[in-house]
Parts: sequence; C-alpha cells; structure tokens
Amino acid sequence: MNATIVFQQIWDAIHAVDENGVRLYRYIVLKGSSRSSKTRSILQAYYLYAFQHANSRMSVWRDVAKDCRDTVGNDMATIYPTMQNWNLVNFHSTKFIFRFPKGSSIEVTGTDDANKVHGYQGKVAWFNEPYDISRETFDQIDMRTEDFVIIDWNPKQGHFIDDLLKDPRCIELHSTFKDNPFCPPEQRKKILSYQPVKRCDIVLNRLITETEARYYDIDNNPKCFTQNQIAELSRCIQNETVNSANDFNWMVYGTGQKGERPNRIFNWTKINDNVFHELKVPASHHITAIDWGAVDPWGILDIKCFDGALYLHQRNYKSENQLRSELLPTERAQIEDSDVGFVQWYFDRFQVPKTRVIPCDNNRPNKILGLRSIGYDYAIAATKGQGSIIDGIDGLNSIKVYYTASSTDLEYEQENYSRKVDPHGIVMEEPEDKNNHLIDPARYGYFHFVKEGLISGI
Repeated sequence: MNATIVFQQIWDAIHAVDENGVRLYRYIVLKGSSRSSKTRSILQAYYLYAFQHANSRMSVWRDVAKDCRDTVGNDMATIYPTMQNWNLVNFHSTKFIFRFPKGSSIEVTGTDDANKVHGYQGKVAWFNEPYDISRETFDQIDMRTEDFVIIDWNPKQGHFIDDLLKDPRCIELHSTFKDNPFCPPEQRKKILSYQPVKRCDIVLNRLITETEARYYDIDNNPKCFTQNQIAELSRCIQNETVNSANDFNWMVYGTGQKGERPNRIFNWTKINDNVFHELKVPASHHITAIDWGAVDPWGILDIKCFDGALYLHQRNYKSENQLRSELLPTERAQIEDSDVGFVQWYFDRFQVPKTRVIPCDNNRPNKILGLRSIGYDYAIAATKGQGSIIDGIDGLNSIKVYYTASSTDLEYEQENYSRKVDPHGIVMEEPEDKNNHLIDPARYGYFHFVKEGLISGI
C-alpha cells in the first residue's frame, strides 16, 4: 500500500491506549493544507479497520449526502479497488455502502437527512470538511458513535472544531502537501504559487525584513543565505510579480493554518462574561434582540450600550425545532395546554424583564404580537429596509463592539461574516447571506440605540 506519514499517524492514534488499555483519543482531527494526503490516508485507515473489526458500522459525513458521494465516495470507488482483498468487498453503488467480510460496513452519507442523523448508531464516524455542519448536528452523531470520531479540514474559518481541540481526548495531526510524496507536480506548483514574500523562511525568521527581501540582491547573495532560501525567495518574488501570491490561500491551502479572510467584515473584541454581567447601565441601555428561526438558528442576543460601545451576550442559538425536541413530556404538555405558543412560552423562560425593549426580525409579525399578548409590551419590529444591511454593517464598524467569551456562536459568526466576492475576485460591498443569525440582532440593536440617541449614527 502506497501510504504517507499521515496514514501512520492516523493508525497510531486509532490504536493508542493508556496503561489500562483504554482508548486515548476519542477525537482524531486532521488539520492540513491541500494535497497533504489527509483524505487518502483516512480512506486507507477506514479500509483496514473495516477488514480487521467485525460488525462495525462506519460512516462518512458531509453536510449534503450527494456532495459526500461525489467527493469522498468517488475517491473510495477509485482507490479501494486498487487495494488488497478488494475482491472480498461488496460495494452497493446506489446506496454507496461498502460491506466487508467480517460484517463491517462503510456508508457515505450526509447530514441533510435528519432521519439518518437522529437514527444513527455506529462504531466510527468521519466528518469530511464539516464547514457547514452545525455543532448541534455533530453532537447528535457524536453521542451515537461508539468508538471514535475522525475529522479532516483545512482551517479556513472559525469553527466548533476549535473548541473540540481543547478536549483532552482529542489529538490534532497537522500535515501539509510537503508531507505527501505522491502530490502531483502541477498541483504542488499551484499551491507554491500562493506563497507571498512575507511568508518565506528568511522573513519569518527575521533574518531580513519583508521590504529588504523584495529588493534583495539574489545574484550576489551578500548575506550568504542557503540555496533553498534563495530559491524560495525568488519564487515568492515571482509570485507577487505575476499576482498569484495570496496570503489567505497560502495559509489555508499551503500551510494548513487558519488564515484571515480577505473579505471578513468584523473584528470585534472578546471579553470575560463577568465584564458584561457586572456592567451597570440604565434599563433603557439594555435590550434583547431576536432573529427568528424555526429550522435555522433562533438568535437571541442581549445587548448593552455603554459609553458609545455595544456589549453583546448570546442567549440562544438553537433552532425552535431543536428546542422543541429537547422538551420534557411535562413541558410539552404545559405548552399544549396553554393559550400561548411555543415561542412565547419559551421566551418567558429566559426570564427577560417584561419592561425590556425587544427588537425582533419583522418577518414574523404574529410572533411579535404573541410576545405582546403575554406582557412583553416593548417587543417591536426591528428597523429594516433598503440599504439597512450595509448601513448597519458600516455603523457597527464605526463603534467599539465587545462580545462575551461564552458566546461561541457569535464569535464564529463575527469571524466568518464576509462580503460577497464576484467571479473576478472583486470584493463587493454586499455581505454573504449566511453566518448572520446573531449578526442581524446586533444590527437591530445598533439601529435602536441610534434612534434613541445613545449612539451617533454614521
């Protein structure tokens, strides 16, 4: 089997145990650049594991089943027939299930089928590039997986994986295309073409400055850099000359590190939760803003206005449907026997003062009326209209904005909320319509405080 060091690292992590024979790693996270052999190495490890273990249900997940089959599934269908004992494997091409001699199976699927997510019971789960898989969906599959979980990704954005890495049962394996001797030459050249001068060795190690590097006498090499260093510098200068250099692409696809998105909109400041909770402001300076969500996240955000700045604290990010599924039977009965709907009942459970102003997304007017019917007299439709999204973005960027450390979904959104990029790579003024379930309530809060004269509008 043609394998890289990445395969060996995965195989060692799968079989690592403590002195009592207990598995060391529940989570095996592979972070790396493009063409680092992450996917191929996991495919190989899956194949061998399925042969060695009896009656083990193994799964591969992406956010959409078709995408999973078109990518990982097709890789399996191409690579597995070249491996030893393939003639003993039964491949169901319609369902994309591989069945092995000892009763184990590998199925390629997606989280877009809620029944599969909530009905899953398996031995091993693999999440392939789960950028659009929510933490809640991951948790549902994780708690139904008996042995271990594998994740592979290029860390191009903030993600719940960052929190998973803090678990002592998690091991992170980092690799780049340089770890893969089988990387096709043209693809290697493409990745290397992203490297800018500021990321070359002599600049990173502060042997010379970035400006000095751009004008360095490569032919005479007065500082006696090594041939490899000179070759790298020459390539990076050429990359910038032909405009192929891209710092974000190099960090993500070349080094496997998280890069700063070039079209990112916000860079807010994280604070300890106690700073928010101990911040004393008048009642008129403290609101709760809502972005409704039955299937999408139901964003509820506490906002305080102090000294011209906004302080944000996430109250909820779960969808209404998810919250319903978590209700106890007695709680369901309580809602069904009452005159108010679920949203009104649940919002009351947040113990928000009924005198508080609550700007709400105006696309659900009946829900706003429902809140008023149970005493939330200041539940109001948020300011929206033509140009309000861009105006709100500009406004939030004109003031200081702080968010609490426990507001992990808000942190994710403000890291990933980005402007659209046209087919020619030009960053547009309009934002992408995603990662905004708490961003929108922040915008509603900004407009409210501007209207009340507590913040100067732009």
